[in-house]
Amino acid sequence: MTTAQRVPIGDRIRTQRRTAGVTQRDLASSVGVSPAYLSLIESDKRQIGGRLLNRIAERLGVPPDAFTAVSDDRLAADLAEVSRTFADGPPDNAAGLVAYSPDWARVVLELHARALTAEARAYRLADRFARDPQWISFAHDILSRITSIRAAAEILSDFDTMEDAHRRRFTNTLASESARLTDVAREMIKALQTGTAVDAAGADVREVDAYLQDRNNYFDAVEAAVEAIPAPALPEGPPSARFEAARAVIAIHLDAVIEGELDRHQFRTEGAIRRARGALARYAAGALMMPYATFHAAAVATRYDIDELTSLFGASFEQVAHRLATLRRPGAEGVPFAFLRVDPAGTVSKRLSTPELRLPLFGACPLWVIYEAFSQPGRTLSQMADLEGEQFLFLARALEKTPRRQAQPPTRFAVMLGVEASHADAIVYGDAFAAGRDSLVTRAGYECLSCKRVGCGQRAHGGRED
Repeated sequence: MTTAQRVPIGDRIRTQRRTAGVTQRDLASSVGVSPAYLSLIESDKRQIGGRLLNRIAERLGVPPDAFTAVSDDRLAADLAEVSRTFADGPPDNAAGLVAYSPDWARVVLELHARALTAEARAYRLADRFARDPQWISFAHDILSRITSIRAAAEILSDFDTMEDAHRRRFTNTLASESARLTDVAREMIKALQTGTAVDAAGADVREVDAYLQDRNNYFDAVEAAVEAIPAPALPEGPPSARFEAARAVIAIHLDAVIEGELDRHQFRTEGAIRRARGALARYAAGALMMPYATFHAAAVATRYDIDELTSLFGASFEQVAHRLATLRRPGAEGVPFAFLRVDPAGTVSKRLSTPELRLPLFGACPLWVIYEAFSQPGRTLSQMADLEGEQFLFLARALEKTPRRQAQPPTRFAVMLGVEASHADAIVYGDAFAAGRDSLVTRAGYECLSCKRVGCGQRAHGGRED
């Protein structure tokens, strides 16, 4: 499992001080401590209180949260995850690199992301070349045209005394076969570009995931704007209809608020902006169906019983689970759930990570309960998982969406919430794993590629052995 990576406050203070061009002695004098004590703080050998932290931030001209940025912690966790994918990886000092130079840390992550994209594209193309009838046809077409062109060219080269009529016939063959070869090349390029679009979409997913985690999966401006909407009468009926009605209300009242949130972040592509816009619209619709204060109180009162909450708020299992993962209001936080959704093939279609639980992008450990849920659809399954020494409570359910057209098969997927085991007492699903029941703990990993567990019969990749 990815151990939570937190960039030390002392490193951040030192970095901000050097950026501002302030000496350690000057800073210590201006905030009322000795240079020796400030040195201990910057070396993370002394704790620092809120008032002193505020004075340091004011002296350096930065907001206090510059020393506790969620985005830096997420960056450090991402780097640590990258280092574990190498058998002889570098020392696990990701937090130190982020504290020293966040920009260089982002460069390392960007290079790693590009390498993953290139590797995935190569595997995808190799598979298509070997199995896809379209590419088999391309190969046959190219070889046929090249053979015809070569034969005609050799005949024209070898027979100087050929009659004009025959020469024209072979020349026309060269022209027509060359034109066909050009058409095949264009079709191949067009087919390759579809793969490029998939790669770009994957990069957009990663960027929006990072954006949501950096905001702690919570948007106060959106919550406030939703609460200011005159109480809408959402229709009775299935949760999907209620959610679509909520989306329509949000489109009318919150368009400017959502665009304002998007403007505060520099997305790299239009695709990422569209994906983030959709995520915020769904977030707002969930907030409209399940108002924060009311929902939070009900969640605590029911001990996060999702079935009870679906009944109280007329929402689906997935809608309630997603809303539980957004209860981050300062002073009124809920249990810090991470959220994951996968299809039967293991493809991740939605995830909301937390600093404590970094969810995989390309598929989780096959021992996680989210996959077992497919064998028992409609039931909520729970699991206490030990991930390399850290324990987490997982709860999952497999769901099915009925297609609009009868001829189409239903869409199946599973949804899972995960949280540190220290919160299990507050959750009804944690009762089965009370203290002293270690035999019920599942030893698992994060995902196969970087997993350090040995002797696992479910391993799909070689991984790293201690």
